[in-house]
Amino acid sequence: MKRLTANWGLKLASLIFAIIVWFLVTNINDPLTSVRYTNVPVTLKNTNLITDQGQVYTILDNSDTISSVTLYAPRSIIDSISQNNLVATADIQELSSLNTVSINVVTNKYYDKIEQIVTSSDVVKLSVERKAAKSLALSATTSGSLADGYVIGDVTTEQNMVRISGPESVVTRVASASVDVDVTGFTSNIGTDADIILFDADGNTVDSSQVSMNIKTVRVNVTIFETKTVPITYVVKGEPAGGYMYTGEIESTPDTVLIAGRNTAITPVSEIRVEDENIDLTGRTDDLTYTYNLDKFLPSGIYFGDADYSGAVAVVVHVAPVETQTFDVDVSNIRVEGDAEGYKVFVDDSEYSTVSLSLQGLEDDINRISASDLQGTVSVDDLVEENGLDEIKEGTYSTTVDWELPEGISSKAVVSVYVKVEKDS
Repeated sequence: MKRLTANWGLKLASLIFAIIVWFLVTNINDPLTSVRYTNVPVTLKNTNLITDQGQVYTILDNSDTISSVTLYAPRSIIDSISQNNLVATADIQELSSLNTVSINVVTNKYYDKIEQIVTSSDVVKLSVERKAAKSLALSATTSGSLADGYVIGDVTTEQNMVRISGPESVVTRVASASVDVDVTGFTSNIGTDADIILFDADGNTVDSSQVSMNIKTVRVNVTIFETKTVPITYVVKGEPAGGYMYTGEIESTPDTVLIAGRNTAITPVSEIRVEDENIDLTGRTDDLTYTYNLDKFLPSGIYFGDADYSGAVAVVVHVAPVETQTFDVDVSNIRVEGDAEGYKVFVDDSEYSTVSLSLQGLEDDINRISASDLQGTVSVDDLVEENGLDEIKEGTYSTTVDWELPEGISSKAVVSVYVKVEKDS
């Protein structure tokens, strides 16, 4: 007994020294250290406890991501694990009355060797509300500018409805769904997949990440047409009342139109020809004024190139009184045409040197005529026929004159002259 208790002070000091040495050796070779990981995701467990009740949840403030997690452990442990070994969960069974769920962070390796885990946040914050759903008609728009000489034709989507579901407060905000295609610089048809964008009643976008959508993109087809400007022409029917005539003047507002269509359809179109039963001058003594829609006169595959143009056209067809004036035309202005082999055929001016020609037409056209400019012809064939001959013979005959008259001018009465036929010596 004396031997066990002998030098007990020395023995106690040796034990304390050994403990200190062990502690120093341990901390020198494998000291306690720390490591910090960032943006650690949190997995929610038992979410069906919410969804089975016809409710949905939204994670608030990105709280399902922990900004930083710090581990404290011996260096050998720290060196043996990585962020992939962190397991962060939040169990919906622990949902509080404030709609928060505590976060539990562990490691799937050497967890019993970890001295401490410190997190920058310890709860996931949720918004829990009733689930709602609705279907929306899907519209399509275009943005940007096409190359010069081209316009947008049809814009269609391969699906015309989208169904959304999610928190009632979000779903009820959504008023419309649309896709947009940038057409800048295009000269041919476009087919592309476009993202569906949700809008509220004021046209503001709604964050689609807060709802589920049965489709997120849709195929959009944009038809692009060539354009060109062509005149509008008219077919005028009927004759005005006696003493009046169609002047040939038409005022059309507009008188040209920008048309659009595929290359094969638009290339052969040089005019828009209007043949309307209402453009009829029969019996009129004044101008015809008429308003119509040009749309029904567009050829197949042709459309208006200006989306703002309705197709309305106002037309005025002018009618004016007929003027009559008599001109004394020198007989020398009348020539003989036709074959009279062996004979000389000429207009006989022995009895008169001029003939009277009464012309009718518009005043301006009549006033531009000079008697010296009027030219007429007589035909050998007509002479033979009109005088009941079988063939040309010597003699003096009466025959009608054909006059070369300006457009819009007509002779009021037939003019005849004497023609001599003599043997050609």
